[in-house]
Amino acid sequence: MNTTIHLTIANLRKQNHKSQQQLADFLGITKASVSKWETGQTSPDISSLPLIAAYFDTSIDHLLGYDAQLSKNEIERLYKTLKKAIIDSPENGLSQVRKLIKRYWSCYPFVFSMANLLLNHLTVLTKNDPITTQTLSNEIRELLDHVYRKSDDQDIQSQAKIMLSVLYLNNSKPQKVLELLGTTVPQLVPPESVIASAYHLQGNSERAEATMQTALYQYLVVMVSTFTNYLNLLDNNHQKFTELATKADQFITLFEIASFHPMIVLNLDMGIAAGFMKYDDHPNALQFLEKFANLQSKITFPIVLKGNHFFDKIDDWINQLMIGNQMPRDSRIVNRELKQFILENPTFEPLKNDPKYQSIVSQIKKDVK
Repeated sequence: MNTTIHLTIANLRKQNHKSQQQLADFLGITKASVSKWETGQTSPDISSLPLIAAYFDTSIDHLLGYDAQLSKNEIERLYKTLKKAIIDSPENGLSQVRKLIKRYWSCYPFVFSMANLLLNHLTVLTKNDPITTQTLSNEIRELLDHVYRKSDDQDIQSQAKIMLSVLYLNNSKPQKVLELLGTTVPQLVPPESVIASAYHLQGNSERAEATMQTALYQYLVVMVSTFTNYLNLLDNNHQKFTELATKADQFITLFEIASFHPMIVLNLDMGIAAGFMKYDDHPNALQFLEKFANLQSKITFPIVLKGNHFFDKIDDWINQLMIGNQMPRDSRIVNRELKQFILENPTFEPLKNDPKYQSIVSQIKKDVK
């Protein structure tokens, strides 16, 4: 029982302009009992809590000093703290996450953020052990399913559904993916142009431009991920792979995406380089490995979500995200894994005697700790 419940009852009674006798009469007890509660000499029996909560039109959680919901700022702070805890000590960090999930089980934004945290640090938490990975993946799936089925926030519900689909895909369950997402690509009806026009009609050009910037920023990030996923599917078409890789590289350069989201660019460059190796196209593979090395050498950690000189009106949108401007996954871990992929993956073994490759490897190794 919360030791401050006596203060809560006393404050509620006074705020509602009720006497101890009136509360006692409602509960069918003596005034002396209420007095002892308020002075902390005794505590209400657990069976009395629903009646007390009903009398003051409040919740039992409030009486006990427990708030089942967290604010956006609290979720952001906890995500940052728990992300560090997982990096410092995976076992201890996972234990903390599990305890807080139980405490805030009905706070769906928090449960979703924790599923996101665990999924983004799966390799750290499981050390790539297949059995442990499968067990934790199932746990994450249950969290996402809980959010998907219980939350009335359509945005979180939609994100949970997509993440569930990713887990099913990773577990080779394509039918589950199609059951969740459907079998055809839905027609996009973006609302941001309408919202921006509404702001413009109100004379709020600043908000109108910020709205369109936010939309364009998100579409650019999604496009880079789409390029990466599409390229991964092109196993037997060297010409199309080369054409798409070239267009993706031009797209990134045109919008200077590396200046505000370097990690997705690193991931794309690495994927393109590995893809060209499948076709024994060493010159192009080396070209994108060099792009990777040059970009990763310029990154300052930790990386945060931000705009650039063009996207100069998106800070408010970034700050209102569930976890603020922090990356969902520790950017240093992502960077380390990408570099290890290049340094240790046998895909690039045919290049080991190439002077240019040796120079690229030396540049990449400089920052490996």
